[in-house]
Amino acid sequence: MSWTEVQALGVKAASGAGVPPAQALAFGAMLARHVADGGPQGAIGLALAEPRRIVDLARRVETIVEAASVSAARVDATEEDAGTRAMLVSWLSGLPCKSDLDVAGTRISVRLSLTDPSAQGRPERLQVDPSLLQQMNDLAAKTYVPDSDASRRGGAGAGLMELD
Repeated sequence: MSWTEVQALGVKAASGAGVPPAQALAFGAMLARHVADGGPQGAIGLALAEPRRIVDLARRVETIVEAASVSAARVDATEEDAGTRAMLVSWLSGLPCKSDLDVAGTRISVRLSLTDPSAQGRPERLQVDPSLLQQMNDLAAKTYVPDSDASRRGGAGAGLMELD
């Protein structure tokens, strides 16, 4: 899958799991970086099964970015759960700004340069675990409008063109 496909599916899956739109969008970006960097994909599946984890993670990242915006000093965070820690690292390293991360045990130390862009590249293709892919597709399907005359009367779908 391409970076964009993984990111878009992540946004849809998080939305289908009940994550608010802003956090779902950020989750999609984190997901692509996480997969590209070889992060544990099982942690993503667990987070999608418990969407509160995604919202809490988004708030933690927001707090770290706010702290980094007022000081050039390193910002420290601690996370006991290895999967959540890996997602936090992916979220921070996936930000559009330059990030300098150190991870030692349960401690994460980060310095963000909010004025410098990230220099990280994107691989051409990403490998998503088939079980995670199925879970994300199932959750994404919850965001689709049912195909019915009633939904079309309500505005869903592309409608018919004169040539149809």
